[in-house]
Amino acid sequence: MSIFIRAVVLILFLLLSACGQDSVESPSDSNDPPSAEEEQRDEVIEEPEEVVTEPEPEPEPSKVQLSNFFMQDGVTAMYLGEGNEYASYRARTQWHNDHTVSIFEDNGGTTLLRTYRISDDSIDLIQEQGEFYDEFNPTDEELQALPKLSTFLKLPIEPGENIDDWEVISVNETIDTPFQVFEQVILLEKSDDTGAIQRRYIVEKYGEIKREFIMNEEDIEFIVTSTLESVE
Repeated sequence: MSIFIRAVVLILFLLLSACGQDSVESPSDSNDPPSAEEEQRDEVIEEPEEVVTEPEPEPEPSKVQLSNFFMQDGVTAMYLGEGNEYASYRARTQWHNDHTVSIFEDNGGTTLLRTYRISDDSIDLIQEQGEFYDEFNPTDEELQALPKLSTFLKLPIEPGENIDDWEVISVNETIDTPFQVFEQVILLEKSDDTGAIQRRYIVEKYGEIKREFIMNEEDIEFIVTSTLESVE
């Protein structure tokens, strides 16, 4: 082979080697570290899930059952009186239906009948009769026809509330009676033009457990009380 031909072959070989090296390089095979933009693009940022906590509803206060302010049917209670010979009395409870009840008060001189009608919001006096010595067994229609005379108790029972001429003074009195010590007693009070004060002490399951009459006359305090003594 001549020197000229060998030189041509060598030049062609060098040219082919250079082209091969240029085509081998591939981005996927590069070992260069990723750029900051590539890291930010590839990075997955997980946002914490927002936990929404629903506020728990406040429990509604249980509504007072006004029928609980009377004793059970047929129960007789004795009240010890002080300050007057007729302050002692016995009271018998008679239920006519689920919302009407009568109390027979016998103080040794006379018997007084009081009948009450109970609604969702009030206890109303619908009959008051002295010198009552007969049985009282009216029909539901007759009881329903009796008009309201006054209100004995009504909701809400809170200090400062007025019930006809009476005012709620307290709902958390503690009263010591010959029968037992009562707590959470409701105190109602009213006064008249003479300055005389009347008080009622009422508690659930028993109703009126004590009543007071206070009068000042010529700087002398005159007090009459009737206090629950026993229950039969």
